[in-house]
Amino acid sequence: MSRTDRKDQIIAAALELFHSKGFADVSTRDLADHAGLSRSHIYHYFSDWKELRREAFLSFANEQLDEVRGSLGDAPPLQALQAFLRYCLPDSADDGWALWLDAWDEAMHDSAMAETYLAVNAQWQALLGGIIEAGVQAQVFHCASSARAARQIFAQTMGYGDDLLLQPSAEAAEAALDEVMEVAGLLLKIR
Repeated sequence: MSRTDRKDQIIAAALELFHSKGFADVSTRDLADHAGLSRSHIYHYFSDWKELRREAFLSFANEQLDEVRGSLGDAPPLQALQAFLRYCLPDSADDGWALWLDAWDEAMHDSAMAETYLAVNAQWQALLGGIIEAGVQAQVFHCASSARAARQIFAQTMGYGDDLLLQPSAEAAEAALDEVMEVAGLLLKIR
């Protein structure tokens, strides 16, 4: 097995555990047992536990970003905006969104994780900014700065997303989407 394949295998095993137990409740020993490897084997591929968690979170976040990009396709701007925002509002605890909170918590104590987390958020905001800019170009949206509107809308959406993780339901997610779209409508002057 190549080095890249083995690292991917370890990351996949770590993500399975992180999804089921959370960052804080998974140890190197747990991962080694789950992956069928020795702890020293894991550290052959990662310099330390923090690096492994950062790379696992980055893999998870990039997979989600690719998924949302793929789901948008060539949707018109308003439909793409709604789909993007809907994707960011969990309606069940099984969506893996708790991993975002775990990574955020870890970022509070690990500057390298904070850098990774902020870089990932910037990618999500850039995707939203691109949707908004396409809407501005199509004269569906009207705003002075697509990047600024994206930051504002994304921050509001993530706040709702955090709350939804505590009591997720389809109804609550739809209500949150309505409220986020109300604010987006004001910011983007959607008619």
